[in-house]
Amino acid sequence: MSVRTLQRYQASGNAPRAVYLALWFESRWGMAALHAQALNEAQHARAWVASLERECERLRGVIRALENPQGQAAANSAVFNAF
Repeated sequence: MSVRTLQRYQASGNAPRAVYLALWFESRWGMAALHAQALNEAQHARAWVASLERECERLRGVIRALENPQGQAAANSAVFNAF
């Protein structure tokens, strides 16, 4: 963007919305907002991953319980053990 364009925006007291947004994101408030959003998204992603890890561990426990032959006896195990 040329200096002349900036002078024209300053003289008229108005600039396109894109210019205002670009300048805002270059300010310390804009950078702080971006950093806060990135931090929040990272914390949210980590919490989601932790919940998925807990669910996987729970399901592994269910699989171990189902694969364990010493676990709960089947309803008809007395019939098969009698012979």
